[in-house]
Amino acid sequence: MENKSQHYFFLVILVAVIVMTILIFFPFLTSLLVALVFSVMFRPLHRWISRIFSKGNQASSISTFITLAIVAILVITPLIFLAKQIYVESENLYFTLTEEGERSQIIHSLNAFSAALSNRLFNVFPAYDFNSLNVTTYIQNFLEWSFANLDTIFSSVSKFALQIFIMLFALFYLLRDGGKLKQGIIVISPLNDQYDDKIFSKLKQAIRSVVVGSLVVGLIQGILTGIGFYIFGVPNPALWGSFAVVSALIPGIGTSLVLLPGVLYLFFMSTNLHALGLLIWGIVAVGLIDNYLGPVLINRGVHIHPFLILLSVMGGLVFFGPIGFIAGPLIVALLFALLEIYKTTR
Repeated sequence: MENKSQHYFFLVILVAVIVMTILIFFPFLTSLLVALVFSVMFRPLHRWISRIFSKGNQASSISTFITLAIVAILVITPLIFLAKQIYVESENLYFTLTEEGERSQIIHSLNAFSAALSNRLFNVFPAYDFNSLNVTTYIQNFLEWSFANLDTIFSSVSKFALQIFIMLFALFYLLRDGGKLKQGIIVISPLNDQYDDKIFSKLKQAIRSVVVGSLVVGLIQGILTGIGFYIFGVPNPALWGSFAVVSALIPGIGTSLVLLPGVLYLFFMSTNLHALGLLIWGIVAVGLIDNYLGPVLINRGVHIHPFLILLSVMGGLVFFGPIGFIAGPLIVALLFALLEIYKTTR
Protein backbone atom coordinates (compact mmCIF):
# COMPACT_ATOMS: atom_id res chain seq x y z
CA MET A 1 0.00 0.00 0.00
CA GLU A 2 2.76 2.38 0.92
CA ASN A 3 4.66 1.55 -2.28
CA LYS A 4 1.55 2.23 -4.40
CA SER A 5 1.00 5.56 -2.66
CA GLN A 6 4.61 6.55 -3.30
CA HIS A 7 4.32 5.41 -6.92
CA TYR A 8 1.16 7.46 -7.57
CA PHE A 9 2.57 10.47 -5.76
CA PHE A 10 5.70 10.25 -7.90
CA LEU A 11 3.58 10.04 -11.09
CA VAL A 12 1.59 13.13 -10.05
CA ILE A 13 4.79 15.09 -9.44
CA LEU A 14 6.27 13.83 -12.72
CA VAL A 15 3.19 14.83 -14.76
CA ALA A 16 3.06 18.23 -13.05
CA VAL A 17 6.74 18.91 -13.78
CA ILE A 18 6.31 17.76 -17.40
CA VAL A 19 3.34 20.13 -17.87
CA MET A 20 5.27 23.02 -16.31
CA THR A 21 8.28 22.26 -18.53
CA ILE A 22 6.04 22.28 -21.63
CA LEU A 23 4.61 25.66 -20.56
CA ILE A 24 8.16 27.00 -20.12
CA PHE A 25 9.21 25.78 -23.57
CA PHE A 26 5.93 26.71 -25.30
CA PRO A 27 6.94 30.32 -26.18
CA PHE A 28 9.83 28.85 -28.16
CA LEU A 29 7.79 26.10 -29.86
CA THR A 30 8.14 27.80 -33.25
CA SER A 31 11.93 27.98 -32.98
CA LEU A 32 12.22 24.38 -31.78
CA LEU A 33 10.00 22.95 -34.52
CA VAL A 34 11.82 24.88 -37.25
CA ALA A 35 15.15 23.71 -35.80
CA LEU A 36 13.90 20.10 -35.82
CA VAL A 37 12.86 20.32 -39.47
CA PHE A 38 16.11 22.06 -40.46
CA SER A 39 18.16 19.42 -38.62
CA VAL A 40 16.57 16.71 -40.78
CA MET A 41 16.90 18.78 -43.96
CA PHE A 42 20.57 19.65 -43.49
CA ARG A 43 21.80 16.45 -41.87
CA PRO A 44 23.37 15.28 -45.20
CA LEU A 45 25.17 18.64 -45.51
CA HIS A 46 26.43 18.35 -41.93
CA ARG A 47 27.59 14.78 -42.57
CA TRP A 48 29.51 15.92 -45.70
CA ILE A 49 31.14 18.87 -43.91
CA SER A 50 32.09 16.59 -41.01
CA ARG A 51 33.96 14.29 -43.39
CA ILE A 52 35.97 17.25 -44.67
CA PHE A 53 36.76 19.13 -41.45
CA SER A 54 36.56 16.54 -38.66
CA LYS A 55 37.21 13.13 -40.26
CA GLY A 56 33.55 12.14 -40.13
CA ASN A 57 33.02 13.13 -36.49
CA GLN A 58 29.52 14.69 -36.54
CA ALA A 59 29.85 15.66 -32.87
CA SER A 60 32.55 18.17 -33.81
CA SER A 61 31.61 21.73 -32.85
CA ILE A 62 33.69 23.18 -35.71
CA SER A 63 31.87 21.16 -38.40
CA THR A 64 28.51 21.95 -36.82
CA PHE A 65 29.28 25.67 -36.66
CA ILE A 66 30.31 25.70 -40.34
CA THR A 67 27.05 23.93 -41.26
CA LEU A 68 25.09 26.44 -39.19
CA ALA A 69 26.82 29.37 -40.90
CA ILE A 70 25.98 27.97 -44.35
CA VAL A 71 22.32 27.46 -43.36
CA ALA A 72 22.12 30.99 -41.96
CA ILE A 73 23.68 32.59 -45.03
CA LEU A 74 21.93 30.60 -47.76
CA VAL A 75 18.51 29.98 -46.20
CA ILE A 76 17.60 31.97 -43.09
CA THR A 77 18.85 35.42 -44.16
CA PRO A 78 16.96 35.45 -47.51
CA LEU A 79 13.81 34.15 -45.80
CA ILE A 80 13.96 36.97 -43.25
CA PHE A 81 14.17 39.62 -45.99
CA LEU A 82 11.40 37.86 -47.95
CA ALA A 83 9.13 37.71 -44.88
CA LYS A 84 9.78 41.40 -44.19
CA GLN A 85 8.80 42.27 -47.78
CA ILE A 86 5.58 40.23 -47.48
CA TYR A 87 4.76 42.07 -44.27
CA VAL A 88 5.31 45.49 -45.88
CA GLU A 89 3.24 44.63 -48.97
CA SER A 90 0.40 43.20 -46.82
CA GLU A 91 0.39 46.38 -44.74
CA ASN A 92 0.33 48.62 -47.82
CA LEU A 93 -2.46 46.65 -49.49
CA TYR A 94 -4.49 46.57 -46.28
CA PHE A 95 -4.32 50.35 -45.81
CA THR A 96 -5.08 50.83 -49.49
CA LEU A 97 -8.30 48.85 -49.13
CA THR A 98 -9.32 50.67 -45.95
CA GLU A 99 -9.02 54.09 -47.62
CA GLU A 100 -12.31 54.99 -49.31
CA GLY A 101 -10.76 56.78 -52.29
CA GLU A 102 -8.41 53.92 -53.06
CA ARG A 103 -11.22 51.39 -52.62
CA SER A 104 -13.39 53.25 -55.16
CA GLN A 105 -10.50 53.29 -57.59
CA ILE A 106 -10.06 49.53 -57.18
CA ILE A 107 -13.77 48.92 -57.82
CA HIS A 108 -13.54 51.15 -60.91
CA SER A 109 -10.56 49.10 -62.14
CA LEU A 110 -12.46 45.86 -61.52
CA ASN A 111 -15.43 47.18 -63.50
CA ALA A 112 -13.09 48.18 -66.33
CA PHE A 113 -11.51 44.74 -66.20
CA SER A 114 -14.96 43.08 -66.34
CA ALA A 115 -16.03 45.25 -69.30
CA ALA A 116 -12.80 44.52 -71.19
CA LEU A 117 -13.21 40.80 -70.56
CA SER A 118 -16.80 40.89 -71.80
CA ASN A 119 -15.69 42.69 -74.98
CA ARG A 120 -12.93 40.15 -75.56
CA LEU A 121 -15.55 37.38 -75.31
CA PHE A 122 -17.80 39.18 -77.85
CA ASN A 123 -20.29 40.09 -75.09
CA VAL A 124 -21.36 36.47 -74.67
CA PHE A 125 -21.16 37.13 -70.92
CA PRO A 126 -22.29 40.60 -69.80
CA ALA A 127 -19.91 42.76 -67.79
CA TYR A 128 -20.30 42.40 -64.03
CA ASP A 129 -20.90 45.51 -61.91
CA PHE A 130 -18.65 45.22 -58.84
CA ASN A 131 -20.47 48.13 -57.18
CA SER A 132 -23.19 45.64 -56.20
CA LEU A 133 -20.66 43.29 -54.62
CA ASN A 134 -17.96 45.08 -52.68
CA VAL A 135 -15.31 42.45 -53.26
CA THR A 136 -12.73 44.63 -51.56
CA THR A 137 -14.52 43.99 -48.25
CA TYR A 138 -13.83 40.27 -48.56
CA ILE A 139 -10.25 40.91 -49.60
CA GLN A 140 -9.89 43.30 -46.66
CA ASN A 141 -11.22 40.69 -44.21
CA PHE A 142 -8.83 38.10 -45.56
CA LEU A 143 -5.93 40.52 -45.33
CA GLU A 144 -6.93 41.40 -41.76
CA TRP A 145 -6.55 37.73 -40.81
CA SER A 146 -3.26 37.39 -42.72
CA PHE A 147 -1.95 40.69 -41.37
CA ALA A 148 -2.83 39.70 -37.80
CA ASN A 149 -0.83 36.47 -38.12
CA LEU A 150 2.11 38.28 -39.68
CA ASP A 151 1.89 40.96 -37.00
CA THR A 152 2.28 38.33 -34.27
CA ILE A 153 5.59 37.37 -35.84
CA PHE A 154 6.92 40.88 -36.39
CA SER A 155 5.23 42.63 -33.45
CA SER A 156 8.58 42.99 -31.74
CA VAL A 157 11.92 43.05 -33.50
CA SER A 158 13.70 41.97 -30.34
CA LYS A 159 11.28 39.06 -29.83
CA PHE A 160 11.70 37.95 -33.43
CA ALA A 161 15.49 38.17 -33.12
CA LEU A 162 15.31 36.07 -29.95
CA GLN A 163 13.30 33.40 -31.78
CA ILE A 164 15.92 33.26 -34.56
CA PHE A 165 18.69 33.07 -31.96
CA ILE A 166 16.95 30.19 -30.12
CA MET A 167 16.32 28.39 -33.40
CA LEU A 168 19.98 28.60 -34.41
CA PHE A 169 21.12 27.41 -30.99
CA ALA A 170 18.65 24.51 -31.07
CA LEU A 171 19.74 23.62 -34.61
CA PHE A 172 23.39 23.63 -33.51
CA TYR A 173 22.78 21.14 -30.71
CA LEU A 174 20.39 18.99 -32.76
CA LEU A 175 23.03 18.63 -35.47
CA ARG A 176 25.91 18.06 -33.06
CA ASP A 177 24.21 16.00 -30.33
CA GLY A 178 21.22 14.61 -32.19
CA GLY A 179 22.50 11.05 -31.90
CA LYS A 180 22.95 11.30 -28.13
CA LEU A 181 19.52 12.89 -27.72
CA LYS A 182 17.93 10.08 -29.72
CA GLN A 183 19.61 7.41 -27.60
CA GLY A 184 18.57 9.18 -24.41
CA ILE A 185 14.91 9.19 -25.50
CA ILE A 186 15.13 5.50 -26.44
CA VAL A 187 16.54 4.65 -22.99
CA ILE A 188 13.72 6.33 -21.05
CA SER A 189 10.98 5.23 -23.46
CA PRO A 190 8.80 2.36 -22.15
CA LEU A 191 8.46 0.98 -25.68
CA ASN A 192 10.63 -1.75 -27.12
CA ASP A 193 13.84 -0.28 -28.58
CA GLN A 194 13.03 -1.59 -32.05
CA TYR A 195 9.71 0.29 -31.99
CA ASP A 196 11.48 3.43 -30.86
CA ASP A 197 13.91 3.09 -33.77
CA LYS A 198 11.00 2.59 -36.18
CA ILE A 199 9.24 5.68 -34.84
CA PHE A 200 12.36 7.83 -35.26
CA SER A 201 12.95 6.40 -38.74
CA LYS A 202 9.37 6.97 -39.87
CA LEU A 203 9.30 10.45 -38.34
CA LYS A 204 12.46 11.36 -40.25
CA GLN A 205 10.96 10.00 -43.46
CA ALA A 206 7.74 11.90 -42.76
CA ILE A 207 9.61 15.18 -42.27
CA ARG A 208 11.56 14.65 -45.48
CA SER A 209 8.62 13.58 -47.63
CA VAL A 210 5.79 15.75 -46.26
CA VAL A 211 7.26 18.79 -44.50
CA VAL A 212 10.46 19.15 -46.51
CA GLY A 213 8.99 17.72 -49.71
CA SER A 214 5.58 19.36 -50.06
CA LEU A 215 6.32 22.60 -48.21
CA VAL A 216 9.75 23.19 -49.74
CA VAL A 217 8.38 22.54 -53.23
CA GLY A 218 5.52 24.92 -52.47
CA LEU A 219 7.96 27.52 -51.12
CA ILE A 220 10.12 27.30 -54.26
CA GLN A 221 7.04 27.60 -56.47
CA GLY A 222 5.85 30.60 -54.47
CA ILE A 223 9.23 32.34 -54.78
CA LEU A 224 9.31 31.69 -58.54
CA THR A 225 5.74 32.99 -58.84
CA GLY A 226 6.72 36.16 -56.98
CA ILE A 227 9.78 36.59 -59.20
CA GLY A 228 7.59 36.21 -62.29
CA PHE A 229 5.13 38.80 -60.99
CA TYR A 230 8.00 41.19 -60.26
CA ILE A 231 9.57 40.74 -63.71
CA PHE A 232 6.34 41.25 -65.65
CA GLY A 233 4.91 44.05 -63.51
CA VAL A 234 2.19 42.56 -61.27
CA PRO A 235 1.85 44.65 -58.06
CA ASN A 236 2.80 43.20 -54.63
CA PRO A 237 4.77 40.22 -55.99
CA ALA A 238 6.02 39.00 -52.60
CA LEU A 239 2.51 38.96 -51.13
CA TRP A 240 0.98 37.04 -54.04
CA GLY A 241 3.99 34.74 -54.05
CA SER A 242 3.22 33.87 -50.42
CA PHE A 243 -0.35 32.97 -51.42
CA ALA A 244 1.11 30.81 -54.20
CA VAL A 245 3.00 28.82 -51.53
CA VAL A 246 -0.32 27.74 -50.00
CA SER A 247 -2.11 27.28 -53.34
CA ALA A 248 0.75 25.01 -54.48
CA LEU A 249 -0.54 22.47 -51.94
CA ILE A 250 -3.99 22.26 -53.61
CA PRO A 251 -4.13 19.05 -55.71
CA GLY A 252 -4.74 19.59 -59.42
CA ILE A 253 -4.79 23.39 -59.20
CA GLY A 254 -1.57 24.47 -57.53
CA THR A 255 -0.04 27.83 -58.31
CA SER A 256 -2.37 28.34 -61.30
CA LEU A 257 -4.86 29.70 -58.74
CA VAL A 258 -2.52 32.70 -58.36
CA LEU A 259 -0.76 32.71 -61.74
CA LEU A 260 -3.87 32.79 -63.96
CA PRO A 261 -5.34 35.92 -62.31
CA GLY A 262 -1.91 37.53 -62.72
CA VAL A 263 -1.86 36.63 -66.43
CA LEU A 264 -5.40 37.98 -66.87
CA TYR A 265 -4.47 41.16 -65.00
CA LEU A 266 -1.57 41.78 -67.38
CA PHE A 267 -3.69 40.81 -70.40
CA PHE A 268 -6.34 43.43 -69.70
CA MET A 269 -4.39 46.10 -67.81
CA SER A 270 -0.99 45.95 -69.44
CA THR A 271 0.47 44.52 -72.63
CA ASN A 272 -0.25 41.14 -74.18
CA LEU A 273 3.50 40.52 -74.35
CA HIS A 274 3.83 40.71 -70.57
CA ALA A 275 0.86 38.39 -70.11
CA LEU A 276 2.35 35.88 -72.54
CA GLY A 277 5.71 36.12 -70.77
CA LEU A 278 4.16 35.42 -67.36
CA LEU A 279 2.17 32.50 -68.81
CA ILE A 280 5.33 30.94 -70.26
CA TRP A 281 7.17 31.60 -66.98
CA GLY A 282 4.41 29.84 -65.05
CA ILE A 283 4.42 26.80 -67.34
CA VAL A 284 8.19 26.42 -67.68
CA ALA A 285 9.72 27.68 -64.42
CA VAL A 286 6.96 27.04 -61.88
CA GLY A 287 5.43 23.98 -63.54
CA LEU A 288 8.72 22.12 -63.98
CA ILE A 289 9.42 22.40 -60.24
CA ASP A 290 6.12 20.67 -59.48
CA ASN A 291 6.57 17.97 -62.12
CA TYR A 292 10.21 17.06 -61.55
CA LEU A 293 11.45 18.25 -58.15
CA GLY A 294 8.19 17.44 -56.33
CA PRO A 295 8.16 13.66 -56.91
CA VAL A 296 11.86 13.41 -56.03
CA LEU A 297 11.37 15.01 -52.60
CA ILE A 298 7.86 13.82 -51.73
CA ASN A 299 7.95 10.17 -52.78
CA ARG A 300 10.84 9.11 -50.56
CA GLY A 301 8.98 8.43 -47.30
CA VAL A 302 5.49 8.41 -45.80
CA HIS A 303 2.92 8.88 -48.57
CA ILE A 304 0.09 11.26 -47.68
CA HIS A 305 -2.48 12.56 -50.16
CA PRO A 306 -1.85 16.21 -51.13
CA PHE A 307 -5.39 17.14 -50.05
CA LEU A 308 -4.67 15.93 -46.51
CA ILE A 309 -1.45 17.95 -46.51
CA LEU A 310 -3.45 21.04 -47.52
CA LEU A 311 -5.97 20.43 -44.72
CA SER A 312 -3.15 19.94 -42.21
CA VAL A 313 -1.60 23.27 -43.24
CA MET A 314 -4.87 25.22 -43.08
CA GLY A 315 -5.97 23.52 -39.85
CA GLY A 316 -2.53 24.07 -38.34
CA LEU A 317 -2.67 27.78 -39.16
CA VAL A 318 -6.12 28.10 -37.52
CA PHE A 319 -5.23 26.07 -34.44
CA PHE A 320 -1.57 26.97 -33.81
CA GLY A 321 -1.18 30.28 -35.66
CA PRO A 322 1.77 30.89 -38.01
CA ILE A 323 3.75 27.89 -36.72
CA GLY A 324 0.84 25.69 -37.82
CA PHE A 325 2.25 25.86 -41.35
CA ILE A 326 4.90 23.42 -40.10
CA ALA A 327 3.23 21.91 -37.02
CA GLY A 328 0.06 20.78 -38.84
CA PRO A 329 1.76 18.66 -41.53
CA LEU A 330 4.30 17.41 -38.98
CA ILE A 331 1.57 16.09 -36.65
CA VAL A 332 -0.35 14.45 -39.51
CA ALA A 333 2.86 12.92 -40.86
CA LEU A 334 3.66 11.53 -37.41
CA LEU A 335 0.16 10.04 -37.22
CA PHE A 336 0.62 8.21 -40.51
CA ALA A 337 4.06 7.05 -39.45
CA LEU A 338 2.65 5.61 -36.21
CA LEU A 339 -0.22 3.94 -38.08
CA GLU A 340 2.26 2.34 -40.45
CA ILE A 341 4.26 1.01 -37.49
CA TYR A 342 1.03 -0.23 -35.85
CA LYS A 343 0.22 -2.31 -38.92
CA THR A 344 3.53 -4.14 -38.60
CA THR A 345 3.01 -4.91 -34.89
CA ARG A 346 -0.41 -6.59 -35.10
